[in-house]
Amino acid sequence: MNETFAKLFSKQPNEIIENDFYYGDDSQGDQFGKNDEEYWLNGGFKRNWDYKGRNWRADVFKLYDEITTHIANDGKPFMDIACGPGMGLAPMILQKNPKISCLATDACSRLIKAWRYYITNNLMEYDISLASFSVLNIPIKDNSFDYITSNIGISSTRNGEDGQIQSLREVFRVLKPGGYFIAVENEWTDYANIDEVFKLWGKGNYYKRQEISWHEKFVSAGFQIENEDKNYFRTLTKGDNDLGEAADRFNIEIGMKFTLYILRKIIN
Repeated sequence: MNETFAKLFSKQPNEIIENDFYYGDDSQGDQFGKNDEEYWLNGGFKRNWDYKGRNWRADVFKLYDEITTHIANDGKPFMDIACGPGMGLAPMILQKNPKISCLATDACSRLIKAWRYYITNNLMEYDISLASFSVLNIPIKDNSFDYITSNIGISSTRNGEDGQIQSLREVFRVLKPGGYFIAVENEWTDYANIDEVFKLWGKGNYYKRQEISWHEKFVSAGFQIENEDKNYFRTLTKGDNDLGEAADRFNIEIGMKFTLYILRKIIN
């Protein structure tokens, strides 16, 4: 753990492994298993990292390139929350400026341990610290970061829309006044298919139909919305998360549309 980041934590972790902090919040994130870990370490992480380093989605989201270039040029440490197997937006930023310090976090401890192994063996030119905790309860002091990034991190939060709003308030709290939250969030287009996947999976559906728009959620958490970039659509894949893996297993297609938001913490 980078010393600068270590000083920002508000409470001691349950466990420290290879200098990464673990808070025991696995139940609050995607439930990845051994097969997922083997996939990540046998090409999955590399494909994700290399793909996002080539101005990922810049063909659709010109703003992706612009905002990640801005963060890279500014050079300040940043945190990517609920980073997942794709490491969120971190690869786009770090490959533009390898000198930036990054704290990548996810609730799934297996994922964080796998990322540590991969980073140690393949990405040592980057200053990437790791921590495992839930965005529902971020163990970091108020006003700590100038930039926080997320790629579908809030969308994947457990506890439905209440959990999403709670997570956004946590992100707002941890940002410095004037700081930016760069968030790519999705909306499902096939709720009936999601219900069917969970039924076949034998689990309770934690991706309920959205009753409140993302715009309204961000505003309710206190953010000023500086930009909402246009949507693009794609199908959920098995490499995205545990729902994608289950949908692939049952041969059920789930559509998603995405919006990139630039949000700012303004204190009046």
